[in-house]
Amino acid sequence: MKEDLETINKFQKEIILLGQTSALLDWDLQTYMPKQAAQSRAEQSALVSSLIHEKMTNETFFQAVKNLKKEKLDRKNEVLVKKIYKELTKSRTLPKEFVEELSKTTSLAFNTWLEAREKDNFKIFQPHLEKVIALKQKEANYLNSFLQCKNSYDALLDNYEEGMTVEKLKPLLEELKQGLIKILTKIKNSEHYKTQKEILLKKKFPRETQIEFATDVFRRIGLPENGSRIDFAEHPFETRLGINDVRITTNIRDDPLFSFTSTIHESGHALYELHLAEKSRYDFLESSPSYGMHESQSRFWELMIGKSKPFWEFYFPLFSKKFNLKGNLDDWYNEINMVKPSLIRIESDEIHYCLHIILRFELEQGLLDGSIQVKDLPQLWNEKMKTYLNIVPKTDKEGVLQDVHWSGGSIGYFPTYAIGTVYASQLYTAIKKIMPTIEKDIEKGDFSKIREWLKNNLHVHGALFLADDLIKNATGQGSNPKIFLKYLNDKYKEIYGF
Repeated sequence: MKEDLETINKFQKEIILLGQTSALLDWDLQTYMPKQAAQSRAEQSALVSSLIHEKMTNETFFQAVKNLKKEKLDRKNEVLVKKIYKELTKSRTLPKEFVEELSKTTSLAFNTWLEAREKDNFKIFQPHLEKVIALKQKEANYLNSFLQCKNSYDALLDNYEEGMTVEKLKPLLEELKQGLIKILTKIKNSEHYKTQKEILLKKKFPRETQIEFATDVFRRIGLPENGSRIDFAEHPFETRLGINDVRITTNIRDDPLFSFTSTIHESGHALYELHLAEKSRYDFLESSPSYGMHESQSRFWELMIGKSKPFWEFYFPLFSKKFNLKGNLDDWYNEINMVKPSLIRIESDEIHYCLHIILRFELEQGLLDGSIQVKDLPQLWNEKMKTYLNIVPKTDKEGVLQDVHWSGGSIGYFPTYAIGTVYASQLYTAIKKIMPTIEKDIEKGDFSKIREWLKNNLHVHGALFLADDLIKNATGQGSNPKIFLKYLNDKYKEIYGF
């Protein structure tokens, strides 16, 4: 047994290190890489993906795992072996040639997506996305030979949200959709909604000062200077490149708060990654149990903290001074929480946001089962935007080309944003119940107690539990949209007076 444990530890470390190398290549691709290096980067990424796949399908590794499955192990190693066995079996169903082709295709698709966005022309991206979707359909079929899912979409969803299925997800999203529409109706019928105006956010916020505030909140949330950094990319993201090496990107856009709020969002991810790697073990449990759980950390900081009144009790005087704002805190708080439909998902208010996710989930399902063709995406996207948000994109860039995910083959990813948002509200509700005076700390810009609570109740457990079990252990119940809907109703009832 000792020899088998040594074998799986050796392979885990090598796979994780190769994964971090791949992440470094991708980080560079999205930040500083010259555009003309796209082809060579695709080959580099494909090689690393191939090496990871070889490790994941190595017979010695697999045999050691199978041997350990028969042994009586402590809980941690039992969960670890079960997780590795599942991941290895899934990898062994994917031919090496397929893995290489998918890596090359998505690397080239990303650069074409950038070009299509720049030229505002979906047709440039269309043939690349068609190849990506065809490969993801093949991947779902390969994975289903082992997973035996009822729905082919489940096979890809399992990559991001283990234990979740379309059968479980649809009612959750339906309850969310109906509840959000009900709250939106109340808001739109209120007097405040009819007279609300954007005044303070119409100001131009100097780029340098935006970066200054983004850096400040990044550090204040808890990211150390010697273990993290901020850069710029077209689409903000976070990545862990090693122990004590977490990185985020942000962007400056027309929305004067975009850089600040996206930094808060990505800082939530980065703080989680920093704590996950704290023990420096190099094993598969040193990760989040799901993307939804990971997203809960970013949504928690972005929404529950970053859009709360106590948070702006601290930051508004600083903003007011630096940006020469004439209004008061209440004006500012109401304005940054203004409810209005947005074409762009990541610029959306917290009520409309999950409607954006539901739209993408429905399109993904259609793409995967063949009922939707890639060429029809711009039209279908616009139709659903009209139905769900009563707003229609005028361009591909502000419509179907706004997200990076499909260029990378991340089919099944989008639902995790909604799951994570629900989890975030549950965490915030639990923290306020356990620490009734926590808002006083937030008003002082002190997030240390919150940071430690998240670390001790979520982060340190890694993937030892499934996400829904982890959230149940931390808050007392599994995924519950009702808590998120109550949070929204209470907050916006105070703002809009409905």
